[in-house]
Amino acid sequence: MKINRKLLLFPTILFGVLVLVIAIKMRPSPGVKPAANRARAVDVISLQQQPLAPVVSGFGRVKPKVKWQAIAQVTGKVVYRHPDLEKGRVLDAGTVIIKIDPLDYELTLAQAEADISSSQAQLAKLDQEQQNLKATLKIERNRLAISQKEVARKEELRRKGLTSQSALDLEKQAYLASQKAVQDIENQLIVLPNERKVTLAQLHINQSRQAEAKRSLEKTVIALPIDVRISSVDIEQDQVVNLQQSMLVAYGINKIEIDAQVALHDMQVLASSLTQYTAHADGRPRADQLDLTASIQLSSGSFIQQWPATVTRISDTVNANQATAGVILEVDQDYSQLSPETAPLVNGMFVEARIEGQANAHWIIPERALHGEYVYLVDSGKANNKVLKIQPVNVLFRRDGVVAISGELADQQQLIVNDLLPAVSGMALRVVSLNGEAVKESSPEMAASAEDLTP
Repeated sequence: MKINRKLLLFPTILFGVLVLVIAIKMRPSPGVKPAANRARAVDVISLQQQPLAPVVSGFGRVKPKVKWQAIAQVTGKVVYRHPDLEKGRVLDAGTVIIKIDPLDYELTLAQAEADISSSQAQLAKLDQEQQNLKATLKIERNRLAISQKEVARKEELRRKGLTSQSALDLEKQAYLASQKAVQDIENQLIVLPNERKVTLAQLHINQSRQAEAKRSLEKTVIALPIDVRISSVDIEQDQVVNLQQSMLVAYGINKIEIDAQVALHDMQVLASSLTQYTAHADGRPRADQLDLTASIQLSSGSFIQQWPATVTRISDTVNANQATAGVILEVDQDYSQLSPETAPLVNGMFVEARIEGQANAHWIIPERALHGEYVYLVDSGKANNKVLKIQPVNVLFRRDGVVAISGELADQQQLIVNDLLPAVSGMALRVVSLNGEAVKESSPEMAASAEDLTP
């Protein structure tokens, strides 16, 4: 008997449908997933004002404060040159470095001293002569008085006829001679003071020549007035030097100056931090009395060294090309304290200067919390929900990864320190950490999640 193939197809289809229904019924139902919380997780810190001083930097080259140049003040042959008088050498104060032949100046000094002795002898002679003339004048005046009396007596005798006319004439001649002697002595005494003045003036001239000769003799020996580093030497042994000839150039090593070029904006930031300062009598602030802390730093590869510095003055010019102003800093340097690990500041070194102003209270935030000219704050929205508030601020200055700002801010406001992309004002927020400590989920948020799970 033949079976119809179409009848055999129907049970196969029915069996497949039955298997599919059983599989669907036996499949486990998927778990109900709670609705996701759309609030953005944020890390916040509490805003508060803190004292912070601005720090600005500038760059400049090292220059010794004192430049000493040996210029010949006398002429002559160099008879001594210090063996260490070479470029780069460091010599102590008081070291005799050059001697010029002193023979001509010693002779000049000896001649001046001889002239002084001669003038002094002449003065002594005039003084003695004055004393002698005064004594002689006294004698002659007595003789004149006696002669005058004798003339009067002879005249009386002549009237009585007791003496001759010739005897009277002889007595009168003696009287006139005595009178002339007195007159001559008096004239000498009048002239003598003038002669003494001339001799005294000559003595002063000779003394001046002596002093000049001594100074010239002292100038033949050249010694260092301060501790220096030799920069250049233009003199050799046995060379003849002329007046005003430059023999060497040296720089002091104890005080160093740096003309650091600081941006004008940074100068304004420093100036705005100075709430107290010492001024001159006319009201101008004294740069050396400003409450500024400074240091300089030398960097070369892995080598870094710092020195404390002092702001002494502000340059009188502004660099028009770079829009910078010069701040003159001074560094005290003691070569006796140097070690092989520390380098001295040498003329021409390029260094960085850091200048710190006065510390004042500012709103201080991390650099990462600033977004251009805005900060992100946590604000209370409807139903005490936490939402984003984008607050504009003014940047005062930056320092060491933090920023000093000003604006409409309040103490203990919550500042968002992580980034939000995109950041939309009023978007819901969820605080996960406050001042670096984790914050647990609040009960209202837990309740909202439970309501989302209710069918």
